[in-house]
Amino acid sequence: MRDFLCRAAKMPVSLAVIFVWIVLWILVVCKTGVLPALAGKGIAQIGRQYYRFATGWLLHKHIIHLLANASALFWIGFVYENHTGSVRFLLVGLICAVLCAIVLSFIYRDAAECIGGSSFTYALLGFGLTMQFLVPGSPKLALGTWSGNWLLIYAIASNFPFRISILPFVDVATIVTHVIAFAFGALAAFGCRLLGMR
Repeated sequence: MRDFLCRAAKMPVSLAVIFVWIVLWILVVCKTGVLPALAGKGIAQIGRQYYRFATGWLLHKHIIHLLANASALFWIGFVYENHTGSVRFLLVGLICAVLCAIVLSFIYRDAAECIGGSSFTYALLGFGLTMQFLVPGSPKLALGTWSGNWLLIYAIASNFPFRISILPFVDVATIVTHVIAFAFGALAAFGCRLLGMR
């Protein structure tokens, strides 16, 4: 337990992002106007509010959506953040989430609301999994561990390809988002490797 807590203490970005997600979710649930002010939009709807490319990934509407992304980010951070370095971990997740939002805004041009932290988590998952193959000594995500098992369940459950009443936020657009974010994360890993970063 002590090792777990020591390792968890070395993931400040993951814990800070989860905290921000929770605070913003509370504000969304309390109908404070945060959702319409910060949600991402399709390029035909966004006007000049380009800041939305950087804010939509911070929002969640549903508690299950929030818990799924928060738990996934916790385990991704638990495995990769300390080795990657918190600053690079944050930059990779943030840059990839923004790039993903930009691409999605052109794919779903008329979308009125694009939200969810999975672009951040999937980008970091793509980055970490790719780095573990590119860089000897990188932390390995392995089945049979809490992190490996949970992230496998997350990867399957979060891509359930149709809407059902208990998971109203999952649809084909979700799968597209996850694939694009994962690909940007993998590309970031190749970029870091080419620059000699470990």
